Amino acid sequence: MLLDRLPVLCLAHGFAHARNFRYVYWKYACIQTVYPMKQIYTSILALFISLTSTATTITADSNSAWDDDGTWNLNRVPQNGDSIVIPQGLTISLDGVNNLDNVIIIIQGTLNLTNGKLRLDNASRMIIHLTGMLTGINNNDQLSIGGVMKFKGAGGAQTGYSFSDNTTGTYPNGFVITTPGTLPVSFQAFYVTRQGANNQLAWSTSRELNNSYYTIEKSTDARSWKQIANITGAGTANLVNKYSYTDRNSNDAVAYYRIRQVDMNGAATYSSVRTLRNNETGTVTNIYTSLNKTVTIDFNSDVKDNVTIQLINMSGQVIVRKEFSQASYRLIIDAIGAGSGVYAVRVSDSKGWSEVKRIML
Repeated sequence: MLLDRLPVLCLAHGFAHARNFRYVYWKYACIQTVYPMKQIYTSILALFISLTSTATTITADSNSAWDDDGTWNLNRVPQNGDSIVIPQGLTISLDGVNNLDNVIIIIQGTLNLTNGKLRLDNASRMIIHLTGMLTGINNNDQLSIGGVMKFKGAGGAQTGYSFSDNTTGTYPNGFVITTPGTLPVSFQAFYVTRQGANNQLAWSTSRELNNSYYTIEKSTDARSWKQIANITGAGTANLVNKYSYTDRNSNDAVAYYRIRQVDMNGAATYSSVRTLRNNETGTVTNIYTSLNKTVTIDFNSDVKDNVTIQLINMSGQVIVRKEFSQASYRLIIDAIGAGSGVYAVRVSDSKGWSEVKRIML
C-alpha cells in the first residue's frame, strides 16, 4: 500500500494541495521522486520556515565603497537574504565581482559600478526610486540576475522609477520603467521641524497601494536606528493623505529621521533621511546634485512665498536663475549648461530670508 506516499509533488509560487495534507505555502520547489509522507512533511515545514523568515534590512549611511563595512549601518557588507537600501543623497561605489542571492536592492541614491559586476540570483530584485540611479562607465560594469544581463555601464545611467528581476528582459531592456503609483507608496513630502522642545514630523503621500502602516525610525548618529512610533496607513487610496508625529522633549544635538512603510504583505520600503539639528534655524535641509547635473533643494517645511534659486560660479557670475511661486518640499533646477567645478547655490524668498551652500558639479 502506498497510501502514505505521494507520487509527485511540484511547487511554485502560491499554495499547493496534495492528498492528506492541506494548503502549504510554497515557492519554486519540485520533488519528482516518491517520498514517505513523514519526509514530505519535514521538507515542507523546512521550506515554509525558510520562506517566512524576516529579511534583514541593511542601509548605507555614508558615501563610500560597497565592500567597506563602515559604509553600512550594521557595520558589515550586504549578504545573502538582505534588503539593501541606498538612501537618497548617498553614492555607493561597487567594484570587483559581487555575488548575492535572495536580496532586494532599493536605490534611492546612486549605485556606481566602477569595474564592478553585481551578480544576483533569480530570487533577487533591484528597485530604483525616482531619486535613484544605477551608473557605470563601460561594458565591464554589469548587473545580471539569474545569469541574464540586465545592465551595462556603456548604455548610460538607469534611473527610476524602474525595476529589474527574473521577469524583465535582457540588456538593454533589462529594466521595466514604472510609475510612482506602481510602488506601494508615493511620498509627496516629508518635513522635520523644531517646535519648542519638540521635533515635529509631517509627511504626505499622493497614492497608497495596500499600505498597512508606517514606522518612524530615529537615530543620533545616522548608523543605529530605533523605532519610536507606528502610524496606521490608508490602505489603498489615490488621494493625498497627510500624517504627523511629535517627538516630544527631544534634546539631541542632531537627530536623523526616516519612515519605514510596510505593506499588508509585510514588504517594506524606506523614505529618504531627514536631519534636524537642535539649534537649526535655516529652512533648507539638503542641497545635492546628480550625475546628470540637476540640483535638488529639499526644504524642512512648507515655503509659501516666492522662492528664487541662483547657481553662482566662483567668479560671482549667475549661471542659472529660476523662480518658483508657492514652493514647497522639493525644488529642482537644471544645471546641464554649467561646467564641472565648485558653485554656490543661493536660495531666497520674498520676505528677505536667504541661505547659501556650496556644491560640486
